[in-house]
Amino acid sequence: GVVSHDHVRLLAGWGRNGEPSHELTPARFLGDREYLILGTPGLANGCAAGDRVQVDEKGAFVVVERGPNVAVHFYSASAIPEPDLRELQEPFVRAGAIVEWPEQRRFAVVTVPVDAGFPQIEAIVEDWIGRHPEVEWNYGNVYGDDGEPLGWWA
Repeated sequence: GVVSHDHVRLLAGWGRNGEPSHELTPARFLGDREYLILGTPGLANGCAAGDRVQVDEKGAFVVVERGPNVAVHFYSASAIPEPDLRELQEPFVRAGAIVEWPEQRRFAVVTVPVDAGFPQIEAIVEDWIGRHPEVEWNYGNVYGDDGEPLGWWA
């Protein structure tokens, strides 16, 4: 039989003209509009691999159950050189994380177990960003739209 890899279209934001932008994210359909996120999205904030989400027909989603992972996003106006990304990857992999980037290397996504601890995550980020100040970063699933910590890891 054919192995199908499910994906779900998540709302990733809004364009300048108010049109929605979506990100195709690896996920397993669980039924009743629920999906298990299998790959941390790079653009859609609010979830990470391992989260269970409920998605409406427009792609807007709510997290039904949090998984064990923190999402960390890195963005750059130009392609991030591959050796620089490998240098980011090494300490994160030691912390149990998965580091991914698309071919054009304009962003990278890190899926790191919350058990690694925020001090370790931030030490890795600050060390690397210190050498690559042109790259911006943020957490994908740590703060709400109001800027307050979500606190799901407590």
